[in-house]
Order: sequence, then structure tokens, then C-alpha cells
Amino acid sequence: MYFLLSSVMLTAQSSILDRPDLLALADSCLRYSYNYDFEKARQYQQELEELTPDHPVSPFLEAMILYWENFPMTPDNVQSELFIDLLDQSVDLAEEMQESEQNRLEGVFFDLFSRAFKAMFWADNEKTGKVIPDLGPMYKNTKEGFTLMDQFSEFYFSTGLYNYYVEAYPEAHPGYKALVAFMRKGDQELGLEQLDFAIKHTTFVKVQSLLFMSLIQLNYENDLEAASFYAEELYSSYPLNPYFQGLLVIIYLHQNLFEQLDEIIDLTTKQEDQYSELVRLTARAYMSEKNGDKGDAETTYLSCINLADSLGPFTDTFKAVGYMGLSRLQEEKGMHKEAKKYARKAADSAPY
Repeated sequence: MYFLLSSVMLTAQSSILDRPDLLALADSCLRYSYNYDFEKARQYQQELEELTPDHPVSPFLEAMILYWENFPMTPDNVQSELFIDLLDQSVDLAEEMQESEQNRLEGVFFDLFSRAFKAMFWADNEKTGKVIPDLGPMYKNTKEGFTLMDQFSEFYFSTGLYNYYVEAYPEAHPGYKALVAFMRKGDQELGLEQLDFAIKHTTFVKVQSLLFMSLIQLNYENDLEAASFYAEELYSSYPLNPYFQGLLVIIYLHQNLFEQLDEIIDLTTKQEDQYSELVRLTARAYMSEKNGDKGDAETTYLSCINLADSLGPFTDTFKAVGYMGLSRLQEEKGMHKEAKKYARKAADSAPY
């Protein structure tokens, strides 16, 4: 009994990076979370928590489960307070780990990505003021991650993301050039190579690496074939995830790949959440437009916009698709003023 208790205490206070069994538990938890099997995800998270009660990995994974279980998570969701609290717990435990040189690398990682997950939540919901307290520590940890990649491959994601966006984002949004002038310079090509490495060699951030590669190709590189390649990998790995379904639907609409679209829509019919309904409505509106049923297309585009409004800023891409659809329909009617109005609303909703 004494040996068992000592073993558990040692596991709780030490690194999980040299424990393949613990990393396997974390990987299983993440995979089931992404594919919406939350019961199984919680089984692995709870097993990991019992083995590592003082490690940031446990609240981090619990927050991840909660996020996808309530996707799209909004600040008025009753679970959002717990979501933020779990990530704060992870940050606190990660800061404690950084006090030990032996565990510093691990502490930096969980500190960075717990804060980044929080920042993503606030930014997706247009609460940018809430991000400010974490920006300094995130930037510091990101810079440190440049020197830690060879020790822990997960840092290839944060480094690659930084290298790409610190150059690409100000080019797309010139107003930010002054803000990044004093920051470390990036390298877009190197950033893409590092993200590709992260896709192949990471556990905790593999899915985020795939997702951002798809989004970069779609929104910055204008390479629909590459965007669909990464989105298809996400979808094939996690076919029940409505966000990954929706991303692929948007890309297929751009490519006019309607046969591939039907397969995804058929799958979503079993899903009753509002996000899946938004994906279905968007596809239906676009297909109605292409098939010449302009009345149904207009009605359905309006339904898309209204539903996207109710789900918050995270769904603005679908709102933009809706407004652009209405713009095309109005243009066909010769109502140029209305067409321009809807086109402006589309641009305001999603600049890409």
C-alpha cells in the first residue's frame, strides 16, 4: 500500500512526457472529444486525473471536453464560467511546474496553451478586452517555445503559427503593422513547414495544426485544393465533429463539389444541434440557388443569417455566405442597390 501511494504521488508531481502510458490516455481523451464521444473522453480524463491530480493536463483536458460538448461555446452559456475556471486552474498548476527546472518545459507548454485556449474563446466571441491579461505571458512563452522545439515537438505548432501570422496578418490588415513592428520577425514559408511538422509529430496540438493549415490555405493562401486536403483529413479522422463538417462544407461550396457535399449533409441529419442545422441550411440554400430554385434559396439564406446571429460571432462565416447568396440573387433581379448592401454586410461579417 505504501509503495502504491508513493507511486501515485510521484506521478502527480512529475512530468508526463516520459510516460507513454499517460500520453496515450491524453491522446485517447482528445480523440474522443473531437469526435463527440464525451462519455469515453471523460473516462480517459478521469483516469488521467487520478494518476496526475496536481498536473495541468487534467483541467486542460476537462476544459477541452466542455468546449466541444457545448460548441459553439459562448459567454452566456452556463458552462462558460467553469470552462474558464478549468483553464485558470491549468495555468496555475503550469506556473508551479515552471518553478522546477526539471519540469519547466512542460510548465511552459501548458501555461501557453491554456492561456491560448482562453484567448481563442474570448476572441471568437469578440471579447478582445478579455484577452489582454494573457497576451504578455503568451508572447513570452511563445518566444521561449522557439528554443524548446527540439525538446518537445508540440512547440512546433506555436512557433509555426507565430512565424506565419506575424507576417501574414499585418499584410492582410495594415492597421496592425505598427503593433508588430517591435515584435520578433517571422517567416511565412518556415511557419508552414513547422505546422506541417506539428501535424505529423504532435499529440496535444495535432488537430489544431491541421485546422490552422486548412484555414491558412483558405483565407490567406487562396489555395482551395490544399485547404480541402487538410479539412478532409480532419473530417475523415473526426466525422462526427460539426465544426470540421462545416469547414469542409464551406470549402466544397467554393469548389462546387456537390457530390462530396451530399455525403457530409447526410451525416449531419442525425445531429440535432443548431450548428449542424446551420451547416445543413447553408448547403441547402447554395444548392437551391445553383438548381434555379431562387425562392427557396432566398428564404433559406435568410434562415442561415438568423440562425448564425443566434449562435454568436463564431458563425460569422456562415452569415457571410448567406449575405453573399442574397447579394447574387438581388443582382440577378436587377436590384443593384440591394445587392451592394448585402455584399457590404458579407464583407463586414467575414473579411475573407
